[in-house]
Amino acid sequence: MSGEATEFAGKRILITGGTQGLGYACALRFAREGARLLLAYRSNHEQAESAVRELKQAGAREVQTLACDLTDAAATELLWKEMSKRLGGCDIYIHNAAATAFKPLLALEPHHVDKTLQLTVKSLIQGLKHAAKLMPRGGTIVTVSGMDTLRAVPFHGLLAAAKSALETLTTYAAHELAEQGIRVNGVNPGFFDTASTRKYLGPLAHSAHKQIARQSPEERLPELAEIAETIAFLASPRSSWIRGQTLIVDGGATHSIQGMLPDIGG
Repeated sequence: MSGEATEFAGKRILITGGTQGLGYACALRFAREGARLLLAYRSNHEQAESAVRELKQAGAREVQTLACDLTDAAATELLWKEMSKRLGGCDIYIHNAAATAFKPLLALEPHHVDKTLQLTVKSLIQGLKHAAKLMPRGGTIVTVSGMDTLRAVPFHGLLAAAKSALETLTTYAAHELAEQGIRVNGVNPGFFDTASTRKYLGPLAHSAHKQIARQSPEERLPELAEIAETIAFLASPRSSWIRGQTLIVDGGATHSIQGMLPDIGG
């Protein structure tokens, strides 16, 4: 292979929430080019072991995992310590993990706020500090935001606020780390189908997916690989002049009222 086909070969990549959903799709994209991966996950050891096997079969040069609850600042510090110890540095950091208490704002307790902000915002700031020390020039950071920053999604107020802060930090970090040759960008992938979204929607999942799909011009939900490809692009030298941006990657749904009106096609 040559050119773009090996641009991630041997790259040391850290992905939070990397053993499932979008994080795993990113890991698979990098694995196919022989990357070296450290994947952080919370607690599903069986899923992590399965991810390691599959990613090695896909071509990853090295795959390691670390169980750590990133709602704890000490766990975030441990993650970066292990990244340095195991891989000797970091070339690409994908800040993907997210979780919250899906409750109305008035039902939130202080510990809900603390954990959500630690996982989404504070752990990013911790990560930026470590990345600045471990990354060579040409290193890249990609953050993952969410559609709840663009639309009011029931019970997503806290997470939306955290993700909005994430997007702002992405812009500022791009300016502050530019002198070290580190690029920072983000993606806002809109809605996609994962175990997490199915749990959130419960028995309404199937009908909700159909309704949401109608809002995109192609009237479908994205494949996780499509979003992962955009993240890979932002992590690569091909996006060298994109800095501090959070790209909306939702198939055009944000700018459409398709699916909100009755069928008026002629």
